[in-house]
Amino acid sequence: MDYQDGHHIIKKKTLQRAAISLSTNVFKGQAIKTQAMDRGYVPFFGSSELARLDAMHPSVLAAKYKRSYRPFLLGRAGTQSLAQYFAMQDMTPQLYRKKAVMIISPQWFTKHGQLREAFAIYYSPLATSRWLLQAKPSEANQYAAKRLLNMKTSASKGTMGAAVKRIARGKAITVAQRRYLQVRLTMLQHEDQLFGQIGLNDKLKKIETWEKNSCQNMTTLPYWIVWRSNLVDTIRPIIGMVSIIHCTVTG
Repeated sequence: MDYQDGHHIIKKKTLQRAAISLSTNVFKGQAIKTQAMDRGYVPFFGSSELARLDAMHPSVLAAKYKRSYRPFLLGRAGTQSLAQYFAMQDMTPQLYRKKAVMIISPQWFTKHGQLREAFAIYYSPLATSRWLLQAKPSEANQYAAKRLLNMKTSASKGTMGAAVKRIARGKAITVAQRRYLQVRLTMLQHEDQLFGQIGLNDKLKKIETWEKNSCQNMTTLPYWIVWRSNLVDTIRPIIGMVSIIHCTVTG
């Protein structure tokens, strides 16, 4: 079965591949992410640890024990909280009152914060446009806007930059800026539909191999921090205490 986003159809197999591909295009895009969330995938936000496939990987566990959900991996080495925040902006309707998993890395907690060079790799004009169009004056949006301006991306220049600066000052964007962003968003969405599937790494066979070779008696999950979003811009952490099970993998 295929799934449709407007006039753009994404095949089921493509969603399966995208869920574990860790593709930068998927992370920065919208169409694949939103269709996957609509289909019941659960977003797993993280960084480099998502790339390590083993018996305790969330995608392997979900396949092995026939979970009612399938993880959709979002993040690679260099994606920290700021990049993840903006990656969420183009799928906020899909996150509303839904579950997500945030894997937090110690290297996120540094005085200098997100490195500009790393942020530039994962910066999404599409997600930023969506965020600006729905952003209301709030402390959270002001902070995000100021951090975004510090990253020195294209979001700090031109009409988009002027809009971000207004949000940073606690003001709404102008009518002219809104019209510009609506046109730009439409163009970026079309680009995403055309090119978002490029560069999908097919890791399905690796997942199947680990699924077959993982230990048979593992019944509990490792530590995960589960987040449930009750409001569009407010996320409440729910920390579950679960066991860490060690097992030997053969093959």
